[in-house]
Amino acid sequence: MNTARHLPKSLFFRLILFLLSAFFVLHTLAILTLADFFERHLVQNMLANHSATIALCVRMLEAEPAPGRPALVASLAKISEVTISVQDKKPDMPQGQDKLSRFFLDHIKEALDDMSVPGQEQRALQAQVQVIVLGKESGENPSFFDKFFSLWDVSGSFVAHLTIQLANGTWLNITYGGPGHRVHLEDMPYLVLALEFFIFAALLVLIVHRLVRPLRSLARAAESFGLNQDLPHTVPDEGPSEVRHAAQAFNAMQKRIRGIMEERERIFAALSHDLRTPLTRMRLRLESAPGGEFRQKMLEDVHSLHAIVEMGTAMTQCEKHAEPPTRTDMQAFLEAIVEDRREMGQNVTMLGANLKLSALIFPVALRRCLDNLLDNALRYGQEAVLAAAVLRGPGDRLTLRVDIDDKGPGMDPALLEKVFEPFFRVEGSRNRHTGGHGLGLSIARSMAGMHKATLNLSNLPQGGLRARLELPLIEGRPA
Repeated sequence: MNTARHLPKSLFFRLILFLLSAFFVLHTLAILTLADFFERHLVQNMLANHSATIALCVRMLEAEPAPGRPALVASLAKISEVTISVQDKKPDMPQGQDKLSRFFLDHIKEALDDMSVPGQEQRALQAQVQVIVLGKESGENPSFFDKFFSLWDVSGSFVAHLTIQLANGTWLNITYGGPGHRVHLEDMPYLVLALEFFIFAALLVLIVHRLVRPLRSLARAAESFGLNQDLPHTVPDEGPSEVRHAAQAFNAMQKRIRGIMEERERIFAALSHDLRTPLTRMRLRLESAPGGEFRQKMLEDVHSLHAIVEMGTAMTQCEKHAEPPTRTDMQAFLEAIVEDRREMGQNVTMLGANLKLSALIFPVALRRCLDNLLDNALRYGQEAVLAAAVLRGPGDRLTLRVDIDDKGPGMDPALLEKVFEPFFRVEGSRNRHTGGHGLGLSIARSMAGMHKATLNLSNLPQGGLRARLELPLIEGRPA
């Protein structure tokens, strides 16, 4: 049985659950241990207190003349919960080997020795103490379950058996009992236990929160760094040594990654700059060369190379895109994008009810994302349908979902994720006039990442391709 799926997902709540469970188990064991400890000591005190009385009874019986002994025994037998008898033969009772029986035997011997006449021989005696738990005799080492369930038992008691040989050779038999004085559930100080538990739980939550807080900071920094490598996301060097080591490793890692990214951008920018000059010279020379098919093809290749350089530069600038967030009316924002397309004579329509929503977004980045998706839809499907809706998730979190559908041929399912890679093109040909340069979807996903949004492609059942953008509007509110 897999119990992990029933546990909380958060490390914070898992630690709280495990530690509170451990506290409960240890607390229960402590109660059982203390109950057993006090039971044994209270019974020992009762046995010790009765030892002197028993020794006095023995001394009185031995001092009483034979005719008066039956009356004295009858008088002593009237004591509540005590049975006294005198027999001529030794009763068939073995000496108890448990701690309580040996404790009782030692105290009886000591009390008898204190009251004996000097020179009197030591009397023969045997003692046996039985502790009754759950209606049965408890052994020397009762099991954990016996101790646990005995908390519900209100009949716990003990019975002491003692036989002593008197000076005349007869045997005095004494049996008496008493309550076991166990700690029962109805005797528990529940208010004190509850207060103790809540104080411990509060301290536990505070400690675990301080332990987990650096991990949360590390997770937030890693998520933010994945969205934007240009901003510093230094994790505080605090917490246990393992967490501090992880924070130091993360800070060093992001510093190295940022250096690699900056070096890559510098190299790419230098290459783009250096390629522009020879490409411009080649274009000018070809334009001044005599006409012909060869000249025309070379010019097309030069234009294509120049476009690749420009797109690469745009891709680099896209990764360094920065703008302040602006509160924007989302309905008006989407309608403006569609209207601009229609004014250019493109077949773009918008479906959906009035959103009535404004949110903090990066308008330039989001418009660039949607423009690239519309370009992709129009290139392959000649028409595009934009549909928008607001979804309400757990905790009243709002998500703007924008679907852009086209009427094109769709795409191989194996390529639905691969097309987001830079410079990847679905066409087998290298004709840039039909397939672009393979950067539009990559830039669109990068712009979506600035908003912590998800962008995915899927084939429609009736044919065509759907690009779905799901934008969390954590700071959104009705317009």
